[in-house]
Amino acid sequence: MAIKSIEMDRKDSASYRNLLKSHGFISASYLSVSGFDASRLKKLALQGKLDAVRCAIGKSIRWYYCEKQAELAHLRGEV
Repeated sequence: MAIKSIEMDRKDSASYRNLLKSHGFISASYLSVSGFDASRLKKLALQGKLDAVRCAIGKSIRWYYCEKQAELAHLRGEV
């Protein structure tokens, strides 16, 4: 998959966020707090090495990454 772009209303964001979590995606802000480099995650996604979802909610952009792939990239030292 690489990167999937989604545009939604604020009212739909909570339900879609729960859907992403149930499918193994986690927010970039959570990964950043956990010690991951968000800019490197984005670079890996742009290279097609990491599955990501780019959510546009109004003017706000939120990134979600596949948790398992992000953890493997972290263990390999890529993030």
